[in-house]
Amino acid sequence: METTKTLPTSKDRLLNTCFLLFCLCLIDAVFTDFGIRYGHISESNPIMRYIYEANIVIFYFVKISLPALLFTLMHFCKPSKYLRYFIVAAVAVYVFVISLHIYWIVIITAFI
Repeated sequence: METTKTLPTSKDRLLNTCFLLFCLCLIDAVFTDFGIRYGHISESNPIMRYIYEANIVIFYFVKISLPALLFTLMHFCKPSKYLRYFIVAAVAVYVFVISLHIYWIVIITAFI
């Protein structure tokens, strides 16, 4: 009977971080769609604004395809130091963006 627990490998931790990034991107897409749909916010990124106005399905596809692609590539690539920094920076940016969305939701609900 084994009593010691094994720690996750570096690649497993990176895959978990990629999955977190995917979830944050999905939450960002939903909050952005909600805010634009009800006229509370506007999309700041001109490329994403054009995509949103053209087709909402493509908007969601683009928002989640890049982290999904990164998550898929992580299964086949050996993680480098720079890739780790890039993923951590992307998660930090998305945490900031989600925080802005939550702030806007609180402000909107306070004044309605």
